[in-house]
Amino acid sequence: MSQLRRLLAILLLSISTVSFAATYTEGEHYLKLDKPVKTITGDKIEVRELFWYYCPHCFNVEPVLSSWVKKLPSHAAFIRQPAVFSDRWINGAIFYYVLEQLDEVDRLHGKLFDAIHLHKTAFIDQADFVNWLGGHGVDKDKANSAFKSFSVRVKVNKSKINTVKYHTSGVPALVVNGKYWTDASHAGGEFEMFKVVDFLIAKESK
Repeated sequence: MSQLRRLLAILLLSISTVSFAATYTEGEHYLKLDKPVKTITGDKIEVRELFWYYCPHCFNVEPVLSSWVKKLPSHAAFIRQPAVFSDRWINGAIFYYVLEQLDEVDRLHGKLFDAIHLHKTAFIDQADFVNWLGGHGVDKDKANSAFKSFSVRVKVNKSKINTVKYHTSGVPALVVNGKYWTDASHAGGEFEMFKVVDFLIAKESK
């Protein structure tokens, strides 16, 4: 199933880039923030994804996103940020930052989406997630330490604050250079988002 989704992602990505020269309208296809949010990518154009592991739409776009990110221009940099709209979103943020601290995002980010949406794995508490990590070769003691770490708590709290700053209405959403954001409803579809972001990257490159 995962391989089929990835093949479909490549097909959709190729289709989505055909009309890369299209023009999009502020207020219709994307929104401009009244107060830009500081970026963390230096001189590069920041492209930030706001997501939630339990979001089916985030799951749907993940294979396309992964392929699209590999084709970003060299002057753009991609950042993932788990969104935290309420307390029920916190576990998703913790899961991501634990993976990040363990240096396992590249290997297990997609597998975690699959576990939740394809295999219906229930992550009720810390032990459930640590056991899942252990099943994928991660040291459980290191995983438990990451859960309790100060750095993970700080990053989760920062995600709460940033989620508010971006004024997005849901996920997945893509924010360009801390100035503009789009989502499926504004762009006209989940995969149309990437066309709009390509347009915004070109806009910021001028």
